[in-house]
Amino acid sequence: MQAMVLAAGGAPRLYPLTYALPMPMVPMVNRPILEHTLAHLRQHGLDEVMINLHLLPRYVTDYFGETEFQGTRLHYSVEPELLGTAGGVRQVADFFRSTFLVIGGDLLTDLDLSALIAFHKEREALATLAVVRRDDPSEVGLLATDEQGRVVRYQEKPRADEVFSPLCNTGIYVFEPAIFELIPNIVYDFGRQLFPRLVQEGRPFYALDLEGYWRDVGDLMSYRQGNRDFLEGRVGLPMPGREVKPGIWLDEHAFLHPEASVYPPVVLGRGAHVEAGAALQGPLVLGDGVVLEEGVRLASSVIWDASRINREADVSDALVGAGCVLEGGHRYRQVVLGSGSRFTFKARPVAP
Repeated sequence: MQAMVLAAGGAPRLYPLTYALPMPMVPMVNRPILEHTLAHLRQHGLDEVMINLHLLPRYVTDYFGETEFQGTRLHYSVEPELLGTAGGVRQVADFFRSTFLVIGGDLLTDLDLSALIAFHKEREALATLAVVRRDDPSEVGLLATDEQGRVVRYQEKPRADEVFSPLCNTGIYVFEPAIFELIPNIVYDFGRQLFPRLVQEGRPFYALDLEGYWRDVGDLMSYRQGNRDFLEGRVGLPMPGREVKPGIWLDEHAFLHPEASVYPPVVLGRGAHVEAGAALQGPLVLGDGVVLEEGVRLASSVIWDASRINREADVSDALVGAGCVLEGGHRYRQVVLGSGSRFTFKARPVAP
């Protein structure tokens, strides 16, 4: 079965981490978020996937290849100018041969896609949304359904005084190819334009309330929380690496000195190197090739690939991009460093 990942948007809410990195390549526990998405789709029989791209598309195609990745057949649609969520799918309408699924490229989820597809077919729907219940729907679409699950009202990103339902749009949809008859060949959006039209015209438009994990990880706080949730077992997706002790995952080429202290949950990527006397306090993600020198204290942080933290540095609640160097003997609290940083940021020497 076919699917499409909407991955053409940038990631400005993750600046400075993503100044030069497209959203599909943002690492979640040391794997690009797109890799987790493809694995989830494949688990539910969605093994032929179209991906639309815009910013730095070669980052994606060089990593995943042009035609196949781990059993998934891949196709790409590069948008020189953004076409909107629905417009981007409309551009590749000829690709879809039958019922297909669309999923946002900035989502971390284990929702039951097979149940969603089965519900869509049982209802003979034109469009079906996966929905979850949230207290704050201000950043997503809000909808109400009848007893059969038919959508009877839809509003995109309502104000606080406009909230009328706990049902929130997840950015995961199932469509029939006939949907393209309702999407004009212009910049066009699902939530702001297509879904209200489906309700207004009384089309067979349904929603299924699903239980499971779902999070938009496209901003700094949510990204940090997504990594934490993954490490703490709230996400029903495979954890990279081998679990050598409860809550401690190591890539086979990672090195953890026996005289380092580790309090889970912690994951070390390929080639990560932790020296003697380092103290690691989870939840903690160390990317591929990260080096922690002697005496480093590191807690509740996500450190991207090839970064280095020098002797006796004390780091907590940090998001550190790739290829950064943090000076030794300094304290770093609640910092976000863009990739390639080579300086201390709001840091002061650690008191003796």
